[in-house]
Amino acid sequence: MELFLDTITALRDFMGGLSAQKTWDKNGSRPWPKGGPRNIVLSEDLGLELGSPEKESVSCLLWTEQPGLVNNGRITLIGPDFPESRGKSLPLGKVVLAGVHGFNEDNAYDRHKDLDYLRYNLDLKGFMLRAVSQFMREWCRISTEALKEGFNARILGAALMDLFASQDCVKSVEVLYITSSTADVLKLKEITGPAEKIIGAMNKMAEEMDCDCADCDYQEVCDEATELKAMREKLIQKRKKEA
Repeated sequence: MELFLDTITALRDFMGGLSAQKTWDKNGSRPWPKGGPRNIVLSEDLGLELGSPEKESVSCLLWTEQPGLVNNGRITLIGPDFPESRGKSLPLGKVVLAGVHGFNEDNAYDRHKDLDYLRYNLDLKGFMLRAVSQFMREWCRISTEALKEGFNARILGAALMDLFASQDCVKSVEVLYITSSTADVLKLKEITGPAEKIIGAMNKMAEEMDCDCADCDYQEVCDEATELKAMREKLIQKRKKEA
């Protein structure tokens, strides 16, 4: 099942046109201690803020069953790394590309949701993901102490990859971070906009019982994606059996 091929292609074109990229392999990243249940970064401890409400932020999960579209283990950073940005507040763009298998009309929504929620399981000392009220955003805080000890984008990306690798349906994973400028993050938001609409359509189909296409804001999206139509039909059949 494929929903995001056009977005992944556009993302690759966008990345190819950007300079000042740093890339790492996950293997060889420093291990980082866990923060535990009291891992809170207060204002007085704050060393760096990413994607705060005053800054642009976009976070997107894209998956594909075509393994050649994912550079497994690659972490890419466009913009300054965390330790060199101490005392600043930066915009944040993040994309996780996951190579998956076994996705179909019956399970795609649940599996996407499970993978997307993995970010909330990150437990890294001095790193905090704040609650995000807006769709496809992230707001992160990193403590001054963590920055002094070398916490960086590679460590964060590697920890996120470990969570994805623990899922049976995931074969490969790649992570992109953008901290370079508001303009670059806005461009990323534009590129991932079609994926946001697809995810929004999946959410609506899964959470609402009526599936009334005539009044749905996502009608155009579903009309263009045969996979979403198939998901809708499966949901309707399932609800008829449960009625």
